[in-house]
Amino acid sequence: MNVLTDPRIESLRENAGENGKLSYAVGDNYFHINLLNENIDLWKQTFEQTNYTHNLLLACDKNSGDLITTKLTWVVGSAIRGAKASDASEAAKLLTHMGVIDEIAKAAIDHCPGLGEDLVWAFYLERHGWLTATPVAQIKC
Repeated sequence: MNVLTDPRIESLRENAGENGKLSYAVGDNYFHINLLNENIDLWKQTFEQTNYTHNLLLACDKNSGDLITTKLTWVVGSAIRGAKASDASEAAKLLTHMGVIDEIAKAAIDHCPGLGEDLVWAFYLERHGWLTATPVAQIKC
């Protein structure tokens, strides 16, 4: 379950360097991956309190109702909800239903290894509305 030892995440961390973050321009917006240990640890603690069959953690504006009727939001004050995607395309489709711009959701497919598969990813918006992802854990499919 230690995502930090996954070779795909190790490769991302090497590319991020000491900054611990990767940024990808998508038109006028950005897609970020936060690889800082403290951020991963916080999300991991949240994941450990949820259903271990989930491979997505989402910062939502509502904690009830159908997930696709909520919007992705920033972490502070949000309802963290788990979801299961069968592949990366399904994960991106869910993000789009939750208000993420289609091109940014597609960037998640391109830059989040194991998305919708054997790695748990957390998604939230930053204050500028930019999508941020953090790898959380490895799971068995």
